[in-house]
Amino acid sequence: MINNALVIGHSHILCLRTAYKRRNKKNPTSVDFDFLLLRDKKFHSQSTLGLSDEERRTQTSSLAGVDRSLIKNHIEQTKPDTAILCINGNEHSGIGMIHSPSLTQAAKLDRMSRIINKKLTEWLNFLHPLLPGRVIFYPSPPPVDAHHLSGLFSEERVACYAGRDIEPIGFRLSAWLKYCEIVKNLCAQYNIEFIDLPASIFKNNGFRAEDCYSKDLLHGNTEYGLRVLTQLSEVIIKNSNKPTPVHPYQQLPDYAFWKQAITDQPCANVDPVTNPPFTIRNSDNIATAGSCFAQHISKHLRAQGFQFLVTEQPNNNEPEAEARGFYDFSARYGNIYTARQLLQLFDRAFGYFQPLDKVWERHDGGFCDPFRPRIEPQGFLTEAHVRQDVRQHLKAVKKLFLELDVLVFTLGLTECYLSRLDGAVYPLAPGVTGGKFDPAQHVFTNFTVSDVSADLRIFLQKLHLVNPNAKVILTVSPVPLVATAAQRHVLVSTTYSKAVLRVAAEEIAASHPQVCYFPAYEIITGNHAGHNYFNEDRRSVTAQGVEHVMRLFMAHMTEQAGPNSATENYTPEELAALTEMDELVETICDEELLAR
Repeated sequence: MINNALVIGHSHILCLRTAYKRRNKKNPTSVDFDFLLLRDKKFHSQSTLGLSDEERRTQTSSLAGVDRSLIKNHIEQTKPDTAILCINGNEHSGIGMIHSPSLTQAAKLDRMSRIINKKLTEWLNFLHPLLPGRVIFYPSPPPVDAHHLSGLFSEERVACYAGRDIEPIGFRLSAWLKYCEIVKNLCAQYNIEFIDLPASIFKNNGFRAEDCYSKDLLHGNTEYGLRVLTQLSEVIIKNSNKPTPVHPYQQLPDYAFWKQAITDQPCANVDPVTNPPFTIRNSDNIATAGSCFAQHISKHLRAQGFQFLVTEQPNNNEPEAEARGFYDFSARYGNIYTARQLLQLFDRAFGYFQPLDKVWERHDGGFCDPFRPRIEPQGFLTEAHVRQDVRQHLKAVKKLFLELDVLVFTLGLTECYLSRLDGAVYPLAPGVTGGKFDPAQHVFTNFTVSDVSADLRIFLQKLHLVNPNAKVILTVSPVPLVATAAQRHVLVSTTYSKAVLRVAAEEIAASHPQVCYFPAYEIITGNHAGHNYFNEDRRSVTAQGVEHVMRLFMAHMTEQAGPNSATENYTPEELAALTEMDELVETICDEELLAR
């Protein structure tokens, strides 16, 4: 049985067309492909007559540049069993590659999102009613991991970018993954299948394989086209002969199967995030708290230009502010390792709990806050200074809980020491950096799943009483315990602690619509990562691992503006830079130069 497939799109389908012609001469298949190139002159609208090639390409990247009746007639004459789309697709390349000093990366991704949503919505509204029951969308090629343009672009293209810096390769990959995420979401709205590109076109780091480069690095070459075409043929044939499902696993998506989701994916492309219940808007006040790993999230959000909420500022922005615990999180509370510690902080800020311990004396004669013992590296001079700082700190924390829109909280530990007198929990055992350990007053505790779940549930109840619309993103720190007081091997204690925190996070996220679990722990510690995401100490996370986590966090958990977003939030300088970036994106949506 011959399957008729119609491939519709812009320049990224050219390598498929060339590959099909070459392959079919030697090895005919049971899939008969036809190609509808939206930039072919025979499909142009009258409005493109007399325009230069560059102006024509700009016109035909949107619906306004094509003759709808001619495209409709071609589809009706072809009568495909399957339609395959690859429309536009270079927006992420311009946004992700060329650096603009006037724009944050968040602003660039915002503009990219709006462009893609606007154009693709127009195309899908027109094409989808004309197409057969089965429609597939495949993405444009991933970026290349080049640190320069020379030799990878034509001389004319390099001259076009003269004097410009290019973005780090990590951001280019983030932009492509964000593009894929936007397209996937649109496809879901139109009941269109989105297929991931074959693993054979990727390097292990998630970038495009060098034997898939064309003379223009934005496009794939004939080898790239052959690999994608082979995959499309297999998908079409497999599904055309697909029997009626006899068990529920037959209908599950690829991410539900180990081979497709892990084995067949390069490490950098493993993406365990599926269907988050909400995303962070650009206008949201974002707060962070938790263990050391949470600091990566706060620093990345600040760098990306999101509204990172900070309610506790240093005086006069002194240069040593970060060393003194400012900016690591949204307030100067230091590491919050346990759910009980988070709940206690809320209660202290709103006056529900006043611990008996007020001040600890340090070993060097200075003083510290028992619940923030490392905030002042040199310690406070007097007990009065500690009390004054605590009062100011708790006011800032109260303001934080009242004003945040999204709290990102990283669960770190189940082990802690608490006071036998009033149940107060400490981030560090008494005697480590201050205070004196007394077995009669201090007791070791290792929280259970029910303990952690109960603490989180009570915290959420209290938070929503004072801030009903607040949302919470829970993560689990992948960093192992540095030491355990549980009288057993530290590896066993680490496994217990992470298992408890992971199960508790799952329970809370499943029962609270305003809570989402983000799998940072799985991204770092999963089998796919091997030893790549931990340093030689097998404990601290590598920069590569953090980048993987944050790339997926930004792609899935941040909501970029839609096609009708207003521009009044941009400064004049940003607007000018964005306009220039739009023009740049249009110029790189060029025809493919084949064969390399």
